Amino acid sequence: MASLKENLPHLTPPPYEGDEEDRVVRPVAVSPAELREVLAQHGERFEPILAVLRDQPWKELVTSRDLMDSLSAQGLELSERTLRLHLAEMADVGLIERHGRRGYRLTAAGTEITRELTVSRRLGSILYRMEETACQLTVDLAKGTGLVSINAYVIPQALLPMLCDEVEAVFKAGLAVGSRVLFTVPGEDILGREVPDGHIGLGTMCSLTLASVLMRRGVPTHAIFGGLLQVDAGAPQHFLEMIRYDATSLSPNEVFIRANLTSVSQAAQSGRGAITASFRELPMSALPAARAVMKECEQAGFPGIMQLGRPGQQLLNIPVHEGRVGLILSTGLNPLASLWEIDRTASNHGSSRGTPALQLESSRPMVGPAPYEQLIPYQELRARAAAFIARQSSTSSSLHP
Repeated sequence: MASLKENLPHLTPPPYEGDEEDRVVRPVAVSPAELREVLAQHGERFEPILAVLRDQPWKELVTSRDLMDSLSAQGLELSERTLRLHLAEMADVGLIERHGRRGYRLTAAGTEITRELTVSRRLGSILYRMEETACQLTVDLAKGTGLVSINAYVIPQALLPMLCDEVEAVFKAGLAVGSRVLFTVPGEDILGREVPDGHIGLGTMCSLTLASVLMRRGVPTHAIFGGLLQVDAGAPQHFLEMIRYDATSLSPNEVFIRANLTSVSQAAQSGRGAITASFRELPMSALPAARAVMKECEQAGFPGIMQLGRPGQQLLNIPVHEGRVGLILSTGLNPLASLWEIDRTASNHGSSRGTPALQLESSRPMVGPAPYEQLIPYQELRARAAAFIARQSSTSSSLHP
C-alpha cells in the first residue's frame, strides 16, 4: 500500500540548519477532503495518540516519552519506532506540529478532528481521570505535607487586584477547598505549563484532595455528579442543576461556569447564591470514619466538606443507593467562577466592548498533583501579588531610565 506521503501533495520541508532540539516542523496545509481520506484509512491508528495529546491540554508540548507512557497505561504497547512513524505521518497531514525533541502539540485542524474522533471514548473519561488523580495524592493535613490536587489557571496579570479580592472573599466564606493557593509568576511553571509574560498562575485545591484524604482513612467515595448548588447563609439548600460524571465528556462544573449559571461572588459577599459542588456516595459502614475526617478537617481549618448525609436517606432531596451515604463537597473552581462573574460584568459595563479579559479557553482549568508545601495561605496572596508587581515596576524602571 502506498505511504501517506505518496498520497499527499509535495511535503518536503526546506533544508534546516541548526540544532534539532530547537527545530519546529510546521505541517504543510492539506485540504479537508484529503485529510478526511487519510483519516478514513488511518484514523484508528491515530486516535489513541490524538486522545493523549488532547487529554493533556495544560502541557504546551507533549514528549514522545509522555506519549509512550500514556499509551502503555491504556494497554497499547507500541515500539518507539512505530510511534515515531505514526507521529511523522500525523505531522505530514497537519494534525500535529513537531518542536524538535521537545515534543508535539495539536494543530488547530488536529484539535477539531480530535474532538470528533475521541468523543465516544471521552464519555465519562473525566470520572476515571479523577479517580486516577486521587490515587496519586499523599497529603497529610496534620503535618501539612504531601501531594494535593489543584485546579490551575493561567490568568492575565491585569486581573490581579480583582483576583485577590475574589479569592479572599470566596475563601473567607468557606466556599473553596482548604485555605491555601499556589501562586506562580511569568517564567515559572504550573502543572508543567510555563506561565507566559503578562500572566500569573493560580492553583486552588480541588475536591479530589478531600476524596483522597477520605480514601486514605478507609472511606472510599464514588463521584456521582457535579452540581450547581444553592446556598443560603453559606449553608447548602438544594441543587439547581446536575451533570453526571459518567455521562459527559466535559467537566460538569466548568460547564456551569461557562454557561454563566454561577453566582459565587454573590454567595461569598451575601451568603446566598449558586456555587459549584460535587456529589459523592460512600459505604454506610464508612460513615463513622467519614465523620472523624470531617471533624479533623474542621480542626485543621480545611473547609470543603459541606454536608454528610445518613445511610440510605436523601441528601438535599437527592436519593442515594441503598446502603450508601450522600456527601457534598465544594470545588476548587469556585474562585475562578467568582472571578469570571465579576470580570464579565465589569467588561460588559466598561470600555472593553463586552469582552472579558479572562478568556476561559486560555484560562481553562488544569488538574493535577502539586506539593502542599508549595502552596501559601490565601491571606498571603495579596502581599505576594503586590511584591510581584513592585519587582516588575523596578525592572521596567531600570530598563527605561
